[in-house]
Formats: sequence, C-alpha cells, structure tokens
Amino acid sequence: MQPKTLKIITVILLTLVVLSPALVAIIVVWQEHLNFMATQNLLSAMKNGQQLIERPENQTIYALLWLIILAPIGLCLGVNLHNSYVAYRAAMRQRKIKILQRMWQQQPYPEEIIL
Repeated sequence: MQPKTLKIITVILLTLVVLSPALVAIIVVWQEHLNFMATQNLLSAMKNGQQLIERPENQTIYALLWLIILAPIGLCLGVNLHNSYVAYRAAMRQRKIKILQRMWQQQPYPEEIIL
C-alpha cells in the first residue's frame, strides 16, 4: 500500500474512532425519543380505544448502533492485521533471499572431485 493512501485511511479511521462515541450518544438519545413517542402514542391509543401499531424502527436503531460501534474497531483491526501480514511476508522473502545467496556462494562439489 502506498504511504499516501495509508495516511488517508489512517486519518479516516481515526476520525471514525473519535466521532463514534458522539454518534452512539445521538443514537441512544434518538432511541429514547422514539420510546417516549411510542409511550405517548400508547397513551393516546388507550384513550381513543385504538390498537397499538408495532414499529420495526427499534431493530434498525439497534443494528445501526452496533454497526457504528463495531465498524471502526473492525477497520482498525483489519488494517493492523494487513500491515503485520505484509511485514511477515517481507521478512520471509528476505530470509529466502539470504538462503539463496548462501546457496549460490557455496560450491556444489568439493574441489577434489572436480577433474
């Protein structure tokens, strides 16, 4: 990966990590607002004798909350694992090169066998 691209990805990930607590707070406040509105709708429905309508918004909010929490963690973990894998592959490549260089400098047969 190019250094410029790596710096851009690092800045984006750090921004997500810094902003994710604020986003989580906003989502929690929004969830409480929705619960309050549902309570108000329940009270008005009880007064009017209407049936309560189920809302699937709560599941979406919780899924979004987990996504906002886990996405930056997963991205940071993925970048770190990729960097460590690249470093491991480079070390293995250097090790193989050193072995091949030693093999190249060795004589394949002892001098007494050569006629």
